[in-house]
Amino acid sequence: MIRILIVDSDNESTHSMAQILQEEGMEVSIASNREETFLHLDQEPIDAVVLSLNTTARWGEDLCRATRERTVAPLLVVGKRGQELALARSLNAGGDAHLLMPSTSSMLLSQVYALLRRVGLARPGHAGQFDIGTLAINVFQRQVRVNGAPVRLTPTEFEILRCLLNNAGRALSYRSLARQVQGYECSSAEARELLKVHIHNLRKKIEPIPEKPAHILNVRGFGYLFERRRFDRENQSQAP
Repeated sequence: MIRILIVDSDNESTHSMAQILQEEGMEVSIASNREETFLHLDQEPIDAVVLSLNTTARWGEDLCRATRERTVAPLLVVGKRGQELALARSLNAGGDAHLLMPSTSSMLLSQVYALLRRVGLARPGHAGQFDIGTLAINVFQRQVRVNGAPVRLTPTEFEILRCLLNNAGRALSYRSLARQVQGYECSSAEARELLKVHIHNLRKKIEPIPEKPAHILNVRGFGYLFERRRFDRENQSQAP
């Protein structure tokens, strides 16, 4: 299930947005201040954040920046007409897209789905199925197949794969990935050592050639990246 965090100090608008997203089958968490926002980001696997500029522009800008430091989940900034400058500053501070209110429910959903598609998540009705070369992943059923055969992943291995897939094409730092998988903070060096063995085992299970990974790539000195398209590009380049 797709998990959305709404950050909004206005209970009425929060309820309205939450209802729209829940009717789409999404799980919605709500934060009304900075502390609650960080608590949700640190303790839950969040797929996207909707942040409403219902207080001061500076509050939104600062919270966008702090949120981006804590998660790579796509961030939709919602503001009212007349707040265009505040929206621009929030985008510069880490937001991925904006929405002017009042707006329709379909416009809110289209923006959320557009951001989810960027990180490899489909509509709930698509069952979260991804077919990537010889690799097939269903993130909602927690199933992985290679060449049609089921692959048994440990819970930690699956969470690593899910986090990387949800951010396909974007590098995740060791600390960010470890925090999302394990749920607690640690240093970059500790996170790197923690992940190393799991990544090694995961590659052995899903990569065509584990020694030359096509999907789970190293980003030297920073972390890991999931490449969804590499297999297809290589196949196309070799095609007659």
